Amino acid sequence: MDAVIEPVRASSDIPSHFYRDAPQDAHQRRRHRAVLALLRDLPPGRVLDYGFGWGDIAWAASKTHPDIHAVDVEQRRVDFARQQYAPIPFDRCRPDGVDFEDASFDIVLSIVVLPFVPDDEAYVAELRRVLRPGGHLVVATKTSQFLPRMWRRLSGQRERDRHPTPGIRHHDASDAAALLQRHGFSILRREAFYDPPFEARRNIVDMVNGVFEVAGSALGLVETAPYPLFLARREG
Repeated sequence: MDAVIEPVRASSDIPSHFYRDAPQDAHQRRRHRAVLALLRDLPPGRVLDYGFGWGDIAWAASKTHPDIHAVDVEQRRVDFARQQYAPIPFDRCRPDGVDFEDASFDIVLSIVVLPFVPDDEAYVAELRRVLRPGGHLVVATKTSQFLPRMWRRLSGQRERDRHPTPGIRHHDASDAAALLQRHGFSILRREAFYDPPFEARRNIVDMVNGVFEVAGSALGLVETAPYPLFLARREG
C-alpha cells in the first residue's frame, strides 16, 4: 500500500511564490528567465532536474521539455512538489547519488545545488554519469559579493570564498568552469543572473557592490554576478 502523504499547507514556512500559479518574486523571475532561455535552445529529450528545490523550475521546464524527472534529498520538498506540480514525477534521492543507469538522460538541470552538496567533485561526477555522451548540462551556482570576493582574491584569501560558512561552498565563474572541465564537460555558454539590486544594504560596501551588480547586469557580465550559469556538454 502506498504511503499517505500529509498535505503541505500554505501556512508552513514554504514561501508563497513556490506554489503553482502564484506570482513569482523578483529573484525567482530572474532565475527562471536565465535558466529557461538556455533550456529552450536545446532539442527535446529526457530531462533530469537534480536537486529540484520546491519544483517550480521543473514545472516551468516541462512546458518545452515534457519528458522530465526530478529528484531532491528532502522528503518534504518531494511531498510539496508532488502536490503542486503533478503529473511530473518527483522522487527522493540519496545525498550521494541517484538510482538511474549510466547515460539515462539527454539533459540535466542543476540549479543552485552545488553550494549545498557535501562533495562538489562527487556531485559533478554523478551529473556526468547519468548524462549520455553529447548530452547537455544546465548548471547554476552561487558566489559571494563581487567587491569582497575581489578583495580576498587580491589579498591571497581566495580559498575562504569557497567555504564562507559551514556547509555552504561558493564557486565563482572560473571555479565552476574548472570544476566542470575536470569532469569532462565542455563549456558552450556562460551566463549569469542577479538578485534585484540593493537588497543587501547593511553598509557602504553593500551599496557600492549593488552599483557594480546593476552595471554588470546591464552589460551581461558573468564575473560580477552572484549566480554564474553554464550550458555545458558531456564529452566522451
